[in-house]
Amino acid sequence: MAANPAADAPKRLIEFLTQRGRTLSSLLIVTHDHPDPDALASAWALGLLAKKYCRSRVRIGYGGIIGRRENRMMLDSLGVPARPLRGTDLESPNIALVDTQPPFKNNPIATRRRPTIIVDHHPKSSKTNAEFLMIDETVGATCTMLAEALLLAGVKVPARLATAIVYGIGSETQNLGREAGRRDIDAYLAFLPKASMKALWRMANPPRPASFFQSLARGIRDAFVIRDIIGVHLRELPNADRVAQMADFLLSHEKMRWSIVTGRFDGRLHVSLRTSYANGEAGALLKGLMGSGRGGGHKMIAGGSVVVGQTAPEEKWRKAEDTLVADFLKSRGPLTPDQRLFPFRD
Repeated sequence: MAANPAADAPKRLIEFLTQRGRTLSSLLIVTHDHPDPDALASAWALGLLAKKYCRSRVRIGYGGIIGRRENRMMLDSLGVPARPLRGTDLESPNIALVDTQPPFKNNPIATRRRPTIIVDHHPKSSKTNAEFLMIDETVGATCTMLAEALLLAGVKVPARLATAIVYGIGSETQNLGREAGRRDIDAYLAFLPKASMKALWRMANPPRPASFFQSLARGIRDAFVIRDIIGVHLRELPNADRVAQMADFLLSHEKMRWSIVTGRFDGRLHVSLRTSYANGEAGALLKGLMGSGRGGGHKMIAGGSVVVGQTAPEEKWRKAEDTLVADFLKSRGPLTPDQRLFPFRD
């Protein structure tokens, strides 16, 4: 089996931090907007490494909100040291990005800015540049690479961070069943004995608000089916995370191989695309569909959004939703929206 040069990146990260030393006295670590468990665990792990090798004053910031109850439970129950970005935060001389890249437009970093560090498992953009790049799309989770670096460094990892790493890898790969490789499994198992089982259970099974069940009801009632595709427009939502959550749920239908879900939040139309095909190239497909919007992902999962406008009329929202689904169906075609069936309506 050919060696994977990217697998040496954790060692190179340690070497880079060692070389920078005290010159990296402060570090702002930024996740993608509306961060998920993989992004939060990655930021926390990188912060611990920066403190060890550079004695950095670390801040972890994010744009958007953490709305999904599982992710909010993770933040609160583990005490993840992350907070919403403030106006002056981005003036920091040293910025690290985790689980994203400036050109992806799902973070507040200008495309022209060259961060100090980028750690990500999404495909590298041709416009991505940093003082130190650690990008490896062969792993299923970004925090897998940082878990490897922690193990290589021999850092004493607190139980709360170990729990975050296990949850980050598990949630990103659907408990090691989606796009997970040997390195993800090894990292997961290495930190599992240190993790809190009670905290993992609480994060996976949080109390849910009534609005969650309203979204679930709409997601089932209004779901359409064409051949092996299932999808739904969730309309207005209290947070963008519901879109990905429903896309995962609908794909569990035994006869479906693709799911596409949209939802409206904060003036943007959010979309999640899922497939059970291991080489489905969902990320590349969605990126092509989004036009002026942001979009991308992996072979089996993808997400993105496009601005419609908080005050946009209903007609404009519906046109954006219908156009997106029609373009997706055409890519899987020849299929058209008028072929949709709504099997779960009374």
